[in-house]
Amino acid sequence: MLNQLPKRGIWTDQPASKWEDALVSGNGSHGVMVLGDPVHDTIIGNHCRLYLPQGNSYDLPNMAPHLEETRKIIREQGYKQAIHFYYERAKELGYQGLTMSDPSHPGFHLHIETDHQNYTDYKRSINYQTGELSVSYQVNEQPYLRKTFVSQDCNQIIYYLSPGCYTIKLEDYQHPKIKQSSIVDQQTIHTHFDYCYSEAGYDVFIDVITEGAKLLSHTVGFEVNSENPVLIRMDITPYKEKTDRKVIRKPLSYSEDYSTLFAKHVAIHQEMFERVELTLATDQERQQPIWSLVEKAKQQRQITPVLLEKMYDAGRYMYICSAGELTPNLQGIWTGTFEPAWSGDFTFDTNVELSIAAALSSNLLEGLEGFFRLIKELMPGFRENAQKYYGARGVMAAIHSSNSGKHVHWNQVWPLHLWTCGAGWLAHWYYQYYRFTGDKLFLQHEVVPFLEDIVLFYNDFLMEDPDGTYRFTPSYSAENGAADNATQDVAVAKEVLTNLRVAYQILGYPEAKVKRCQDMLGKMPSYQVNEDGALKEWLTPDKGENYNHRHFSHLYPVFQSREFNNETDPAMWQAARTAFDKRLEAWLLNEEADTSSTHGRMHSALCATQFHMPELIDDIFRLLIDHNCFYSSLMMSHYNEQEIFNVDGNGALPQVVHEMLADFSNGRLTLLGALPPSLPKGEIKGICLPNQIIVHRLTWDTEAQQLKLQIVSKIDQEVKLYFPLYPEVEENNQRVTLQQNKQVSFVMNLLK
Repeated sequence: MLNQLPKRGIWTDQPASKWEDALVSGNGSHGVMVLGDPVHDTIIGNHCRLYLPQGNSYDLPNMAPHLEETRKIIREQGYKQAIHFYYERAKELGYQGLTMSDPSHPGFHLHIETDHQNYTDYKRSINYQTGELSVSYQVNEQPYLRKTFVSQDCNQIIYYLSPGCYTIKLEDYQHPKIKQSSIVDQQTIHTHFDYCYSEAGYDVFIDVITEGAKLLSHTVGFEVNSENPVLIRMDITPYKEKTDRKVIRKPLSYSEDYSTLFAKHVAIHQEMFERVELTLATDQERQQPIWSLVEKAKQQRQITPVLLEKMYDAGRYMYICSAGELTPNLQGIWTGTFEPAWSGDFTFDTNVELSIAAALSSNLLEGLEGFFRLIKELMPGFRENAQKYYGARGVMAAIHSSNSGKHVHWNQVWPLHLWTCGAGWLAHWYYQYYRFTGDKLFLQHEVVPFLEDIVLFYNDFLMEDPDGTYRFTPSYSAENGAADNATQDVAVAKEVLTNLRVAYQILGYPEAKVKRCQDMLGKMPSYQVNEDGALKEWLTPDKGENYNHRHFSHLYPVFQSREFNNETDPAMWQAARTAFDKRLEAWLLNEEADTSSTHGRMHSALCATQFHMPELIDDIFRLLIDHNCFYSSLMMSHYNEQEIFNVDGNGALPQVVHEMLADFSNGRLTLLGALPPSLPKGEIKGICLPNQIIVHRLTWDTEAQQLKLQIVSKIDQEVKLYFPLYPEVEENNQRVTLQQNKQVSFVMNLLK
């Protein structure tokens, strides 16, 4: 009956003192947070669609008529004056200034109270492998157990209590922007939430399945005294309009017990989790309490294999829990507050992209369905952004979105309306989905239309210099400053056009369409190198560099699109490496800089995998540990010292691990390309690579100087093996023919 400590998961001997440190689980629609206090416990129910309308206007000012004047001011006076002009015209048209998205919020707080003050042998845990949360303790040698999961089968939050006496109470939010009303029918609580500033809302159903339940007199809930386990089933049903509310009725029966419900759930969750497996530790090491593992890593001044394995598992667990109906927002699928930082929304200038970074390589394709669904739902706003701000057809993504895709998050200090490459960056995952799966139906019906919409925007937005070269004006390098031709703008446009051209060729579209893409690519500005030998962040001579910054936007050709490498363009590759080194010196490794951004560290690590810098990856992992950038669940914080619950780092970390072990781009399979010294041996199974390559098993032992590899390709192709850290490997730079669905095995000596 006592808590079985998870091998793939975490445990600690202290209850959570704040919602951020709660145990977490989810199924892509519902989320749950459990604080785990034996005396005053709290269960927080979450749902991916709960965003609280604030009553703000999302009407966009029609700024298209002022675009030419704005461009003229940029040319003659500069960006500061142009941004001021633009902002003043927008206010004259009723623009209210920088506006946050409607914030993510919790669905309910359910409180469980007991008289168990004198408890002992306390443990709480998350089993990443099964999605089950457990809390165990003893009172007078009597064991008590609480278990929770969010069912992948019946789409409910399921909660189990040992036999005993409990007070179960639903919190009355009393929020000024929500109307809450409850009715109790026998042992079912139905609570209805109406939003004050929209026709939307949601219903909460809580069924307390037990004998001996008595209705509380002054609050919504029950007094329970049961000699049998108590089962609580909870669900949240959102709606956009009152006419969308589902039929409200009491369930006919609940005959299934906890074990039966859990068995159905775990069959789904565990299969997803076990598609990929990283092995760096023993079972004995894995079963140590999480904060002991963290303390040992701090003492050793580097990540330990067992802690990295758990952080890797936590990242994939976050994605399984948070992706499905939609995609993870800044906080995944969890929140315990009505005022989350940055609204806890979908932030598209780096955070969403990092949160889904490992979805494809982790073989969690169903999670990306939620990403694609979200983009479709936001598309009307994206179209209006393009039309109202730039008089353009096609689409322009907002930087912040929740209930709307309209872009109202900008002002003079943060001129985010000048960042026009967001839709193109989002489209990266559309085309990559095709590369990983070979799904031509998806390529034709989803990828091509989205890419065409983005190109349609470029057709109307881009200007031409006298020599015929395109000019991106206005242009912005998020969130580091404005100047014409931000390098990321150019890099994203080149990726969009290249992918569309190749898609046309694969699908047999008319040659004229292929040629149009090629002609536009030929007009793109060339990348530039500054006096330091670094790739410039803005491709214009009058804009200098700001190396001390958390964003790595201008390195998009390296960490995201893989436009070039040391073989395809050695000069530009070296310039990009120099730009990266400058960023490291001024920002990441500068003790006087504001380096506490977890997303910046993750982008640093993704660049380090490409530049084959294993020691730097160890440094980045160490920074996360030394500065306490995660909670006991191993969900991460945006800033140092557990400040602001954010999961983009969790989403990116498995991708860092995958890329440092096995990576594929430009026809080259890179093996152990950035393996840090802290990981002398290990094994990974099941990771997916572009071009439909699957790494069935990769085992390495640097002390024994041996690597074993088993890979399979779903298509016939030829790849080149590359060992940048082991140049004397016999197979280095050899070409290997992969035949469709035939496994190929290698045993290689790791010689430097």
